Amino acid sequence: MSAVLYTRVPEALKQALAAHAVGRGLSQTRAIVELLEQGLAGSADERSLAELEGELARSHGELAATRVRVREAELALQAAREREEQSARTYAAFAARARQVLARCPRCGKPLRGSDLLVTGRCPHCDQAVTELLAPAPRSALDQTEYLALLGALGLLTGLALASAGEEAG
Repeated sequence: MSAVLYTRVPEALKQALAAHAVGRGLSQTRAIVELLEQGLAGSADERSLAELEGELARSHGELAATRVRVREAELALQAAREREEQSARTYAAFAARARQVLARCPRCGKPLRGSDLLVTGRCPHCDQAVTELLAPAPRSALDQTEYLALLGALGLLTGLALASAGEEAG
């Protein structure tokens, strides 16, 4: 069933409608019906332009926030890698120093490494305590205060290395 609808339209719109109908091979009536159906369906189905613009603005804001978080994560990762590299260099230097021969055992005369003096405090060959080697000799160029400061620094470095190794293992 069809009904008649009379409406007045501007001349320019009437000419555009006629061109549209000719371009599609339709009568003007059929072209008007199709265009009205499409327009009504579109206005019923689509959200308003303001809603779409609001959603787009929210999406842009979320994208900007995500980019900031990604950049912060990249910087944190870079800093962590730099700390890891510094720790690896420190551990390598400490390990090299711990392997160096620093003295000879007063009892058996065999070489003592840095780890023997600073970690175990005993000769690995004869099990003699070697703590007296850590005390300054009277002819030493360092005075007792300087020597104790050196020992404290070495102890602190050892503690830091052991604590860091525990954190990496855990």
